[in-house]
Amino acid sequence: MKLALLQMTSSNLVKENLAKIEKFLALNTEQFNLLILPENFAQMAKYAQEKLQTQEIFGQGFVQTWLSDLSKEYQCWIIAGSFPIQSEDTSKPFARSLVYNPNGALETYYDKIHLFDVAVSQSEAYCESNDTQPGLEPTIVEINSFKVGLSICYDLRFPELYRYYQQQDVDLLVAPSAFTYETGRCHWDLLLKSRAVENLCYMAAVNQTGFHANGRRTYGHSQIISAWGETVAELEEQEALFIYELSKEHLAKIRGQFPAHTHRKL
Repeated sequence: MKLALLQMTSSNLVKENLAKIEKFLALNTEQFNLLILPENFAQMAKYAQEKLQTQEIFGQGFVQTWLSDLSKEYQCWIIAGSFPIQSEDTSKPFARSLVYNPNGALETYYDKIHLFDVAVSQSEAYCESNDTQPGLEPTIVEINSFKVGLSICYDLRFPELYRYYQQQDVDLLVAPSAFTYETGRCHWDLLLKSRAVENLCYMAAVNQTGFHANGRRTYGHSQIISAWGETVAELEEQEALFIYELSKEHLAKIRGQFPAHTHRKL
């Protein structure tokens, strides 16, 4: 399966971000089966109210229609990082990863479970739970014979989610992200490789990069990690689309030679 990741610097303007995605795809000449967009691909809101104004009712709205049309146009699967979808509490939408098949139909979705309520430093703090409704359930989707486990950004710090996916025989873990620069330079590589190695899965993590309208700086360094913990494809901090072909044979070989997943005692 050929996997495409688009690393970008999203602004607070939805149409501007969608046009940027269209431009990168139009310039690409290589075919792919699955496109993964980063967390907040359509908008890095400048303030909470902006996100509330952008949120859509599940199953309808400009961005969801755009994603459906895009998947049909490129005849590919799309895992659309995260987008605010209205919950029962209209002041707290879900951060929802939407999955479309090549026919443009919504296949499934995942709502971000772990919310980013942390102080990165004395001058940089976040409380995502103030304006986001947490999800409750993991989500698995089968794409081109690969079982894919969904997650978003801060989920990476909670290995029990990925262990659940490993127990369900998942082949690929995905983590669309908007990882901050400060946490990214210390923890990004470590977390991605740990989740791949301990679960003997591919890990595909596409990140936001650069400076955003809300003053936040994100880390970039989107990458694909093999089940052996090797970085097989990676960007630095530039906006770019990159493509890598995953191999079921690679997974079978690593799992056969090093079957740590069969040795669990707890």
